[in-house]
Amino acid sequence: MRKSLRLMVAAATGAVLFATGGIVATPAFAADGSVDPAGIGLTDLFIPPSGSDKIPFKVKVSNPYAKGADKPGKVHVQFLKTDETDANAHAGTAADIPVVNATPAPATTLEVAASIPVSSSDKPGKWKYRLGYTENGVTTAPTYLGWNEITIATATRVTSANVDPDPVKLKKGDEVDVFANFKLEKYGDEKVTGVRFEHASSGDYYSLNSGLEADDSYHGSASFDDQAPTGSWQLKVNVTRGSKSYSFVKGFSVDGFTKAAKAKSKITIAVSPSKVKKGKSVKIYGKVYRGTSKWGAWSKKILKLYFKKKGTKTWKFVGYVGANSTGKYSKTVKPKYDGYWRLQATSTSATNSSLSPYKLVDVR
Repeated sequence: MRKSLRLMVAAATGAVLFATGGIVATPAFAADGSVDPAGIGLTDLFIPPSGSDKIPFKVKVSNPYAKGADKPGKVHVQFLKTDETDANAHAGTAADIPVVNATPAPATTLEVAASIPVSSSDKPGKWKYRLGYTENGVTTAPTYLGWNEITIATATRVTSANVDPDPVKLKKGDEVDVFANFKLEKYGDEKVTGVRFEHASSGDYYSLNSGLEADDSYHGSASFDDQAPTGSWQLKVNVTRGSKSYSFVKGFSVDGFTKAAKAKSKITIAVSPSKVKKGKSVKIYGKVYRGTSKWGAWSKKILKLYFKKKGTKTWKFVGYVGANSTGKYSKTVKPKYDGYWRLQATSTSATNSSLSPYKLVDVR
């Protein structure tokens, strides 16, 4: 069943939701810079499928206010990517230790947020990171602790995504089955949490099942009714891995159903006689046709008869004239004035309207 929901559509390869605590590091920095490196735990260590991401963690700093509440030190982070040496060390980030208003300065242990940037262009494999600390006012480079090795896994991938048919051609009064398939390349605890077809702007969507086959392939379908909006659609696959979520999309298009072309129509007209005494009768007759590639009789068509007095501009409706099964019609009238006569075939759902030529009758 198609549903409507106004929403923001994710970018082509994914929207990422970050959770705190991606890495939990608990070395304890003493006031003199000594560190207890025990108690380090790591999670969510993988390359993002697109764009840039962060590997967040916490650093425990012991007694950061040894020099005073208004003189906290600073935590420093460095990291190495796969196959890099110390000379290539990159700077990570760490939040500043906040200034506090307390006398005397508190003796406490704080958790400082820090992170290592990672992007889709990075290589998975063995990475390293290390931590340092400088006291307030120290401008020289910090003395870092030893390197800690972490394993960064391959990015989650959705491959071989396909929508069939593409484009989808809607059918009037009927439904069209649209099939989706893809392969989820798993390198961890990835799970498909939602699959659907979404229209690019209207908010309309069709929900699909989210179950994978035993080989991590996916096959699902939805039936598009003739009221589905046309234009750009996308197959959207939502995947979670650890504490993060990604969206993968595959675009396709939907075309409206083709309306049958209307047939043309035409009317011939003759009058006899074309000159008549006032009060005498004139016969108006001819044939009405309809057709596409060739003309055929428009059987039983009801025509409208019009008259325009000579020297005026207005056509006036006179009455109806019925055609027989072969499209022929005739009508006897007694004209009072010189003027023109013509007939009209009104349109139907299958045939366009038309007007006959006009004929002059001279009344003496």
